[in-house]
This record gives sequence, structure tokens and C-alpha cells, in this order.
Amino acid sequence: MLPKGFKIGGIRSGLSKNEGKKDLALFISESPAHAAGMFTKNIVKAAPVLTDIERLEKGGKFSGIIANSGCANACTGDKGKKDAENMCSIVEKSFDFESGSVLCASTGVIGQYLSISGDDFEKNVDMLKNNIGVSSENEDEAVLAIMTTDTFIKKTSRKIEVKNGEIKIWGCVKGAGMIHPNMQGLHATMLSFILTDAEIESKTLQTILENSADKSFHCVSVDGDTSTNDTLIVLANGHSGTGKLSEADLEKFIEAFDDITLELAKSVAKDGEGATKFIEIEVKNAEIKNDAKLIASTIATSPLLKTAIFGADANWGRVIAAAGRAGVKFDPNKVDIYIGGIHTFKNGIALNFSEEEAKKSLLKKEVKIVVDLKAGEKSSKYYTCDFSYDYVKINGDYRS
Repeated sequence: MLPKGFKIGGIRSGLSKNEGKKDLALFISESPAHAAGMFTKNIVKAAPVLTDIERLEKGGKFSGIIANSGCANACTGDKGKKDAENMCSIVEKSFDFESGSVLCASTGVIGQYLSISGDDFEKNVDMLKNNIGVSSENEDEAVLAIMTTDTFIKKTSRKIEVKNGEIKIWGCVKGAGMIHPNMQGLHATMLSFILTDAEIESKTLQTILENSADKSFHCVSVDGDTSTNDTLIVLANGHSGTGKLSEADLEKFIEAFDDITLELAKSVAKDGEGATKFIEIEVKNAEIKNDAKLIASTIATSPLLKTAIFGADANWGRVIAAAGRAGVKFDPNKVDIYIGGIHTFKNGIALNFSEEEAKKSLLKKEVKIVVDLKAGEKSSKYYTCDFSYDYVKINGDYRS
């Protein structure tokens, strides 16, 4: 269910070495749209990230996003930057868009150059131009084209009834490994694109995006590695015809937008490379919310904890040890820990719980871990997955 005024799609262009895999996606707005973006904080930024930051900082409106899989175009120097800019300009020329009005994104192996020399890339863009549309099939083709080690299509949408009509929001994400998004605004690998036909100007859209990401994409981790290419872009073209939103309608929009980003973020953890279980970690009753988030993040990125969950071992010691090295002050003698609904640790002391019941609980596809600090009223959640043998297999020969 695409919002009004957008067309998308994906094709096989040959940028990916995986035979038959779609690898080039296009997201087009029928009229220039307001835009907002967030990008990796990694010092090593891929060429498309640098290109997008420069373009968004100049302001103005944007007509599309071109994205590829199979090559990250990272650590590729001046040539990589020129290739990223050429990706955009070829799309602009094909659609007769204003120069500088297309954004780009790449995902795949670091250190390789994009093969966009000669006429081949122009032909692929022209082919893609004829293959974009508004159907569910078009949506799937676009998402398939940005996927790498993902095992399923991750997309979602919402409809919102407002005073002057209906607004739609549509979003997609790719990501299964090298996932620990740490992004900032203009002041994964995860790639996420969100489209809406609401009329919202860029400054407001940027604020909504940053606040939403802090509660979603910044609360998910697969392996603790922050990518060089993490990109999150929102386009708002106003085609709903509902006009500028009232304060009440804007609140409705934000609620739906937050739902979308959280659903997409959780889907990344559920599709973690080699994952067999989705893990939700809640740290509650902290004095400071950021302290709760830091502890939850530290637990979520503990390889020992993630392997314990894979083995269905309710090893509370790995939870409290991770919490203790998070750099947050708390009283361990007040802490309670629940793993898979089993109370395993109370007031700093192990409880005599049933290992058999705990194992049965941890064999489920979704596991919740709760850490109660009993120090305040603030809480935070983080989402991750277990580490299985397959994670090592996938990443042991990722380049080959």
C-alpha cells in the first residue's frame, strides 16, 4: 500500500555477483518531496552516505532514491564518491529531475567499486524506470533489490484518518548482519526508506525521524557492529491532499510513524544472521532513562548472553555481568532478573528455579529478559537475537 504519488521497483542489474538476484532499487516521488535523513556515526562513511549528507545539507526537495546491493561503495576514495554522484545524476537525467534531487544508498562488500562505467548503468536505470509501479509486487521487488543476507522481505504500512482525509505511510528496511545502528541527523548495514503522502516540511520531518529512531532503530543490535553505510531516509510529498496537519493530526502521524519504525527495527533483529530466536531486553526502574538504555544495550551485545540463549541456558550470571560493565552506577544487591518469564535472580542472589522449566521457556522463538534495578521509575527496551553456529558460517566467508 504505497502512499499517493510514489512509484518503486527493483531489477537485476549485475551489480551483485549472486546470480539472478535483484540488486538495483528505485523509489520515485511524482513531485519533489520534503526529505529527512539519518546516517551512520561511524568515522568511516561510505561514499553514498557522504553524498546524501551533502545534498540534504543544501536543503531543497527530493524526487527519488536509487539504491543497490552487492557493493557497499565504502573505502573507495574519490572514485567511489564520483560513482555515488553518477548514480544519482543518471537517474536525474533519465527522469528529467533537477540536478541534486536524487539520493542514493549502497550495501554489500566494503572496498569494491561500483560497476557503473559506460552505458550499462544508464541502460539499467532506463529498464528500472519502466519497471517501477505501485503494486505489492513492485514493493517486493524494490526490497528484494536492497537485501543481502536477509531471509525475508521487511516492509510495513499504515493509514491515518485526519481532519481533511487519509494519510499513508509506507516503510521498508534491509539488514541482518553488521547491525548496531548508531546514526545522527544532519547536525545499517541497515538501509531503511520511509515514504508518506503527508504534507510535512523537512525540519519537522527531521525532528520526527530522529525522535522515532531513538526509540526503534537505535534500540536494535544483531552483532554490535556499526556499519559504514547505515542510512535512513524519509520522503514526504504531500499528495494526500490533506494540507498542513493540525497539532492533533500531527500527533496521530507521529504515533503511526513510531509504530512503523519500531516494527521495522524489530524485524531486523528477528532476521539476524543465523538467528533462531528474537530477544527483547527490558531494563526497568532505573533513575535515568539513558542509564537503562545503556545497560540494555550492553546486555544485548554480549556474545556470551546471546550464545546462552541459543543454547536455551538461563544463565543469569551473563546478564548481571553485562549490566555491571555498562558504565552505569546501580546497587547490585537490589537487582532482580527474569529470563523467559522465570525469576532467576533476586536482590543480588541466585534463586532456586527450575532449570527444566527455564529451558522449555528458552526453546521458544521469542525470549524476554527483564532486569529490575529498583532504583527509580525509568525504563528502556532493546531488541536483539541469539548467536548460532550459522552466524559464524555466514560471516566466515561473506566475501567469497
